[in-house]
Amino acid sequence: MRLRSYLYAWWRLSRVPFLSVGVLPLILGFVLAWRMGYRGSTGMYLLSSAAVILIMGMTYYFCEWNDQEGERLNPRFNPFSGGSRIPVERILPAWVSLFLGCLCLAGAILVGLTIYLRYPRGHWALLLGGMGIFSGFFYSNKPFRWASRGLGEVLVGFCYGWLPIATGYYLVTGFFNHQVFLLSIPVGLSIFNAVLMNEFPDEGADRAAGKRNLVVRFGKERMSDLYLGLSILAGFSFVKVIMVFGQGPWWLMILEAAPLLFTVWNLYLVWQKGYQEERKLQILCRNALWVNLSMTMILTIQQTLIA
Repeated sequence: MRLRSYLYAWWRLSRVPFLSVGVLPLILGFVLAWRMGYRGSTGMYLLSSAAVILIMGMTYYFCEWNDQEGERLNPRFNPFSGGSRIPVERILPAWVSLFLGCLCLAGAILVGLTIYLRYPRGHWALLLGGMGIFSGFFYSNKPFRWASRGLGEVLVGFCYGWLPIATGYYLVTGFFNHQVFLLSIPVGLSIFNAVLMNEFPDEGADRAAGKRNLVVRFGKERMSDLYLGLSILAGFSFVKVIMVFGQGPWWLMILEAAPLLFTVWNLYLVWQKGYQEERKLQILCRNALWVNLSMTMILTIQQTLIA
């Protein structure tokens, strides 16, 4: 029973379900390369997936270590915001987060170098991996602390949008393609919106802890307007990408409606200022995440079908 408790605590601390927002775009990059006739080895697929998971794990663990003050002050957290609360609730010692973050950092560097040496693709492979590690490490760590300077949301849009798609595609093909950028637009915009919405429940605690993200800097009212605008843009870009690559079978068209329905649902809730109510705010956070995941999965299925 004690082992099970520790495993559950690790699962929460690692935020395992949220690893999907980085792994799925990487797979989308693989599938795009596969559609164009390029194949990579199983080892390369596994190692690059491991590198992404390690970089994300490093980022999550260091956030847990650095955001303890904000989590203590946060009474409005929900399953999609406010961190895991494992260090704050003292389920595991706080140093565990720091230790695991350092372990993931070392692992990401080691795996990245292995990919570079074993599957030569040029110096871009090192640069892509370096951008992920650098951005993730300084997302919550000093001296940059992107998440506290109003830059974290933009970096998340880049690092969970273009970067993993481009990395997956480049590692298989050895070059870039404009279609990578096209696919990354709805993915990047939707994950930006998911992070932005997750900041709404934490606004008071983040302000008290000195964390100057976009919601703290500009307030919920203005950021709700930004969310509305970017949601519409993400929806239109998703439809445009679908039309560019082709509709596919009829059942795929039904699936394509899912992220648009979640988008419309959130547009209505935000327009009605639902973010002021705790229950509706949790729905907004959940829907924003589902918009991103469903868009990425549907685009991946579409690329597979038209190969």
